[in-house]
Amino acid sequence: MAERFEIKNPSDDTIVGNVHIPEKPIQTPIPVVVQCHGFKSFKDWGFHPFLSERLNEAGFAAIRFNFSHNGVEGDSQDFDRLDLFEKNTFSKEMEDLEAVLDTIPNLPGGDRLDSSWVAVIAHSRGAAAGVLVGSKHPNVKTLVTWAGISTVHRYSNEIMEAWKKEGKIEIPNLRTGQQMPMDVSILEDLEQFRDKYDILNACSDLKIPLLVVHGDEDETVPFMEGSLLHDHSPRGLRKLQIVPGGTHTFGAEHPFAGTTEDLDEAIRVTLDWLKLRLKD
Repeated sequence: MAERFEIKNPSDDTIVGNVHIPEKPIQTPIPVVVQCHGFKSFKDWGFHPFLSERLNEAGFAAIRFNFSHNGVEGDSQDFDRLDLFEKNTFSKEMEDLEAVLDTIPNLPGGDRLDSSWVAVIAHSRGAAAGVLVGSKHPNVKTLVTWAGISTVHRYSNEIMEAWKKEGKIEIPNLRTGQQMPMDVSILEDLEQFRDKYDILNACSDLKIPLLVVHGDEDETVPFMEGSLLHDHSPRGLRKLQIVPGGTHTFGAEHPFAGTTEDLDEAIRVTLDWLKLRLKD
């Protein structure tokens, strides 16, 4: 069973999502898994609904949501709000995730959910908010990164100089053919909160377990970044799961054309990890 929700973050931005309640919970109240999508992505992209279904089959509640400034309006699967996308800072994504975590008891079916036991699965850029917020939120008991980034500083000096000079840059979306604008306020946010956005430092301070799932043929976020997430995390709280031959999306596409061996492997190790963490 999946139900739609719409909430506001403290800045009055709209966050749209779906709550999936399992027919046969692994335990009651039901443990919750929150899914964070990546850059140029959204809650209904490719494998995200499929992952929610698999989590449900394993007895977990699943919550997937759109970051408020991801550029997608409501339940659309088109980037029809580039005016929002161009202002999408890491600050906003962190605020969005925290709002979702704090609102779990008030979401559809929230009275059945264990808002004190939450796992976060974060893909790609979503790993920034996932680790930075999840590592400090009292209700998050474990983190999982899929092809997660290890740093938010991903732009050359040449690009940053042009960004400041022009006031914005444009990046191509190869799938849609769009040129997607990024306002200089995004760069200013990165520079202002450089220390706050130190993902590896957050990993070093982790008090909860972290599973890193990364394909060794990731063409977008190099496998080395997954290794760094793992290596900076405390011994005894970390696990690195390599997906041999795995790409950035584990072979999945949008529109979703069905699962792949690599995606099934990523889901299998994730479910095993979540079940183990329930026993902590």
